[in-house]
Amino acid sequence: MPIRPAATRPIQEDPDGLTGKTSEDSHVLLAHIMSEHDTNLYGSIHGGVVMKLMDDAAAAAAGRHADGPAVTVSVNRMTFLAPVKAGDLLTVRARLARAGRTSMDVDVRVTAERWNSAGPVTEVSTAHLTFVAVDAEGKPRVVPPLL
Repeated sequence: MPIRPAATRPIQEDPDGLTGKTSEDSHVLLAHIMSEHDTNLYGSIHGGVVMKLMDDAAAAAAGRHADGPAVTVSVNRMTFLAPVKAGDLLTVRARLARAGRTSMDVDVRVTAERWNSAGPVTEVSTAHLTFVAVDAEGKPRVVPPLL
């Protein structure tokens, strides 16, 4: 009996001739130690600082999938679940959830833990953002399908 090669993920092309990618291909992991410079009047990290990190990671994931620049079109959902404190190690994970013809939806999950001790990891925020891939003139361009 002949030996058959191991099964591999089939390469799929869409009608535009682009090779599809998986959500793992676009996965981004961003980590940042939060400082006192990031706090609000209540002593916790300002929500806008967390939002920027989420948008940065999501944009990187969209850009990886699109093989080039992608711009934020909308923040469809953003939830703050727990406060972040100065000294926390914030970890932002972003990955593609959907790809259309030129647009991409990205899911983001944020966790926090004390940077200098082994302790519990707390989920502090989640979001769902939409991006559009753009060309050099800022016009939408086609993205690979999501496998």
